[in-house]
Amino acid sequence: MAMMQIHFFSACMKREVTFNALLPLDQPESPHTEGESVKPLKSLYLLHGYCGSHTDWISFSRIRELSDRHRIAVFMPAGENRFYLDDEESDERMGEYVGQELVAFTRRMFPVSRLREDTMIGGLSMGGYGAIRNGLRYSDTFGGIIALSSALLP
Repeated sequence: MAMMQIHFFSACMKREVTFNALLPLDQPESPHTEGESVKPLKSLYLLHGYCGSHTDWISFSRIRELSDRHRIAVFMPAGENRFYLDDEESDERMGEYVGQELVAFTRRMFPVSRLREDTMIGGLSMGGYGAIRNGLRYSDTFGGIIALSSALLP
C-alpha cells in the first residue's frame, strides 16, 4: 500500500491544491500471474464532510484496509467547506476540479483505469452532497456514486 499527499497547481482553483492518495500497488506476485500485465486499478474519489479535511478518511475509517483488500485507488481531495461547488464570485471551480481536473490528473499520474465503470465518487455529509452533485454533473466520468448521510442543498 502506498499512501501519498500530493500538491499541484489547479487551473480550476487558480492555486495549489492538496489531496491524499492510497494505491494498493505492492501485491505479491503469484507464480500464475508472473509476467502477466497488471490491470489498471479502479478508482474512488472520496470527499470529506464539513469542518473536515483530506486526512479524515485515513484517520477515522478503515479506508486503507478496504483499498488494499479490493484493490481500489482512493483519492481524497481537500474540500475546504465549499460543498464541492463552483464559486462564480471568486471564479474558483471546486466542482469542476473534483469532477474533471483531479480525475484527469490522477489518470495521468497513476495506473488507474480510464473507464467510466471503474471510476466512482463518494462522500460523507457535505462530501455526500458533493458526490451526488458532481457524480451526476460529470456522469460521463463517474460510473458510481456513494452518498453517506448526505447534506442536501435545495
